[in-house]
Amino acid sequence: MTTAPPYPSNPASPPIPSSRTASWTAERIQALGTVTTVPIAAAIFGLSRSVAYDLIKTDQFPVPVLRFGSRYRIPVAAILAALHLPTSPTGDLIDAGESRVDRPHENSRPDMAAPDTT
Repeated sequence: MTTAPPYPSNPASPPIPSSRTASWTAERIQALGTVTTVPIAAAIFGLSRSVAYDLIKTDQFPVPVLRFGSRYRIPVAAILAALHLPTSPTGDLIDAGESRVDRPHENSRPDMAAPDTT
């Protein structure tokens, strides 16, 4: 006999660890996507679902909470930052090969550098 999870899960999301001893790694948290649900965020922080909602209601949840109507979502980047984990798989905010539009003079590609105005 199988039992349904206590709340619906997003099929694209990684499953919640089935036991309290299962751990959340940086990679598993990053795989959640941009935002996650309160029960998943609670599991990551080692909180019960009800305690998490109580903390949200009193504005004491450890990370910012987004509210969309009656639904709450937790930014994954905020969870990673609160746990002092890298926010990207490489640990960098900007990919090393990516050119910067805000500072074209720092681009590593000569064809992307700002023109010389002297």
